[in-house]
Amino acid sequence: MNNPTLRAPLRPTRFLTLLATAIGVAAGGRARAEIIAADGRNVPPSSEAPMGELAVRRGVQGPEGLFTARINLLVNATKGRFGEPVSLAPDLYYAFSDTFQLGLVHTSPMGWQTVPPVSLCLSGQRHGCAHVYDNVALDVMYGLLYGDVHLSLHTALYFPKLSDPIWPMWTVGLSGKVHFTKDVALFFDPQVGITLAHRSLYKDRLYIPVALQIQATTLLSIDVLTGIEGQLSALGDSNRAPLGLGLVGNVNRHLDLGLRFSFDNLLGHQVTGVSRTDVRSLGFLVTIRS
Repeated sequence: MNNPTLRAPLRPTRFLTLLATAIGVAAGGRARAEIIAADGRNVPPSSEAPMGELAVRRGVQGPEGLFTARINLLVNATKGRFGEPVSLAPDLYYAFSDTFQLGLVHTSPMGWQTVPPVSLCLSGQRHGCAHVYDNVALDVMYGLLYGDVHLSLHTALYFPKLSDPIWPMWTVGLSGKVHFTKDVALFFDPQVGITLAHRSLYKDRLYIPVALQIQATTLLSIDVLTGIEGQLSALGDSNRAPLGLGLVGNVNRHLDLGLRFSFDNLLGHQVTGVSRTDVRSLGFLVTIRS
């Protein structure tokens, strides 16, 4: 006699739960990874610690009612061109529920690994700013899985160029975090950027930021930053693969301070005549929560 349950289609949330459980077991070496599919508005907290402490244990989006401002000061530190340009890129997020978060962002899909110029360019045309203001996006995250593996649907409508001709780009992907232990996690946020206009000028792109996160103390986390980005149709000849180190310290419940130094293309396609270690950037981060 046939079992009707064997003929039932595998629901997407069930499939993601099984896949994430396998990832969690493989990555963490655990006999049983705890994976919880989002059901309704409320999900279990990833950390019982006060906000800001033990940040590595948290997920990829905020709990219901949390407003977060991540203010990035991005500085070109390339050899011979230090400070040319300098950009200010604020990212603003509000969590309407434990599973739904909306943001107004000014960094690229590479997040903290964004290089200037973006958003508000402060150093002027003579020092690397083609325009005063470029790159803004409406960012949406919807939580799918929680526990030892966090996974959220991540999509955004970007305008990397606001000058004529304007460049609209839709990005879609999955943002996630695999918790190897309580103090070590791997964050990833792959997205495909699809150009919506002027496709002869602006090409579809791939963004894959990755960060190995280590909780050094209750109030200090260390990020080893890497990933890849580039034009999809010519990824081999256009990819940029950074390698950097970031430190984020919790000052109090409402405030974090961070510092990042990156070689912006240490591992990617090398441009003729440019040393891999000469292309560098600094990122200063202020995170405000309320």
